[in-house]
Amino acid sequence: MTTLTEGIYPTESLISEAPGERSREAIVVKSGQNLKSCAILATLLSGTVASAAKAGGNTGNGTFTIDGTTPLLLGAKLGVYTLRCIAAAANNGTFRLEDPDGLVLSDIVMAAGAGAVAEQIKGALADGATDFVVGDGFDITVSAIIEKEVEYNPAGIDGSQIATGILYGAVNATSADTRGVAYKRDCEHNADIVVWKTGITAPQKAKGTADLKRRGIILR
Repeated sequence: MTTLTEGIYPTESLISEAPGERSREAIVVKSGQNLKSCAILATLLSGTVASAAKAGGNTGNGTFTIDGTTPLLLGAKLGVYTLRCIAAAANNGTFRLEDPDGLVLSDIVMAAGAGAVAEQIKGALADGATDFVVGDGFDITVSAIIEKEVEYNPAGIDGSQIATGILYGAVNATSADTRGVAYKRDCEHNADIVVWKTGITAPQKAKGTADLKRRGIILR
């Protein structure tokens, strides 16, 4: 006898959502994805990002280079980020990153003449022949942000390791970016019905569940 397996239908995992369209959002699924209804999503950011030495220039001639693959991370804002040396050291230094609203995001301690920045923006600091001094730094301007959705992948390093939503209906974006709809906030879903990436472990599910909870998406 032939065994038939019924697939997941759009909204099948939904328990409750906010009035109107508050919980749902139009999205773009990134090319190369073929996702089932109720799939757990992550958001990748790209856009227009430029880095330049602070106004007036620097004493040190080191560099800050924007990551060519993943310049923006979750939470990135339009505007100017500031990266400033707050403690100088021979061939090293400590730099403070602030977002366009002036909020301190992190302090980056360079080691062996290098430092990695990965908080809303992503890039690399490198020492030069002339050391940085306190006050040196870079202005990083984000003038455009593009969001695309992919399957939540806890092993990712490009932003896909942070769960950000649940897909409404299946989207086949195998050959091109494709529009869809996702639950992004203020809703409850059945934890036994949502669709996780194949091979995901219990601890990875727990981490994704916690990610969603922080965005107001509760799995029950």
